[in-house]
Amino acid sequence: MPEYLSPERILARSLSKMAGNNAVLNRLEQKGAEADQVIEYLKQQVALLKEKAILQASLREEKKLRVENAKLKKEIEVLKQQLIQAEIRNGVKQIPVSHNNAASFSEGASQTSTTAAALSAPKGQSEGAGEEKKKKEKTEKKVGEKKEKKQQSASDDSKPVDVSRLDLRIGCITAVKKHPDADSLYVEEVDIGEPNLRTVVSGLVKHVPLEEMQNRMGIFLCNLKPAKMRGVVSQAMLMCASSPEKVEILAPPNGVVPGERVTFEGFPGEPEKELNPKKKIWEQIQPDLHTNDQCVATYKGVPFEVKGKGVCKAATMANSGIK
Repeated sequence: MPEYLSPERILARSLSKMAGNNAVLNRLEQKGAEADQVIEYLKQQVALLKEKAILQASLREEKKLRVENAKLKKEIEVLKQQLIQAEIRNGVKQIPVSHNNAASFSEGASQTSTTAAALSAPKGQSEGAGEEKKKKEKTEKKVGEKKEKKQQSASDDSKPVDVSRLDLRIGCITAVKKHPDADSLYVEEVDIGEPNLRTVVSGLVKHVPLEEMQNRMGIFLCNLKPAKMRGVVSQAMLMCASSPEKVEILAPPNGVVPGERVTFEGFPGEPEKELNPKKKIWEQIQPDLHTNDQCVATYKGVPFEVKGKGVCKAATMANSGIK
């Protein structure tokens, strides 16, 4: 027979189960509270780490600024001493200044001493001050020129090494003679569209008769650094088709005038004022200069061209180097 449960026993069992469930719930609530505490602790730690990182970055920046400030103070002190020595050499009397008033008085004292030197110094001292000023201006000018050259060099370094960096211009040989100290060289006076003629030395005596050089139009590389050739400074280079056996002067198209630029389609840009010999720019470009099978002068297959006039050619030399 099934067990008979009285109402009291059923109630007791129910209460026992509820008590067990409450214990589980209490444990879960306790674990949840502990998890909340751990999360809050981790949040605090993250915030502290962020603050620490910001503080360390600020300290590094402050240290850097302190070093730079100390360096500037040292440079100012050196310049100040140089100024004092210059004033002493020029006879300017130095007025002692108390430490407390030094900062506010320094500018006025400097202006006063300069004015006093100009008004009361003897003539010799005044001239000395003038010389010092000239030397200072000259030094500042040199520093400015060096800075400009560095900026130009940095700009040039960003350009591609191609034919656009060469200043190739049409020129006319107005006078020519043999070099007095070299049998294989001509000395030419060339009009390339500038106020003054340029002197050009070319090793063409064995290849081109003197009479054919006179009043001849050619293509000249104008931004090489001037170079002395057996005592004569050459200021440009006459471009020629060349092989070990033969040399021909490149001929520009008809109708050109001195000073016109030779350009190359697909290679835009302004040429440099003067090629830096140390960077070997000409030496890198020259191997890609050739005449094609129709004797047209080219760079990587692109013709030497004078806009609106035509292309430049050699008389008979096809597939030859150019230099």
